[in-house]
Amino acid sequence: MKGRLLAAGWPFAGLLALDAASEEAPDVAPVYGLVVENDDSGLVLLEADDTLGLLATSATTRYYGVDGYPIARGDIHVGDTIEAIRDESGDEFLTTKVRVLRLAPRTASGRR
Repeated sequence: MKGRLLAAGWPFAGLLALDAASEEAPDVAPVYGLVVENDDSGLVLLEADDTLGLLATSATTRYYGVDGYPIARGDIHVGDTIEAIRDESGDEFLTTKVRVLRLAPRTASGRR
């Protein structure tokens, strides 16, 4: 990738984050927490009040990185701090958006 193209994209990262934040419904309170498990059923969070909570996800759940760019679900790791927006669907809540707020430290053995 050319360095000039990469540098040209950085000013727009803030706009992506603003766009992602503007889609939230005003009456929906986001859920913040530390990812303690990431499996097929969803994400398990350690929330601010020291309770564990399951965030049910689906194929329509959107994921955003620290910089506001869309990422894949596999890019969210145990130890990351996230913000999740949930939508009530009958008696259940479905996670519609997950944004990584802070990355967990990565070990040197995990890099190639």
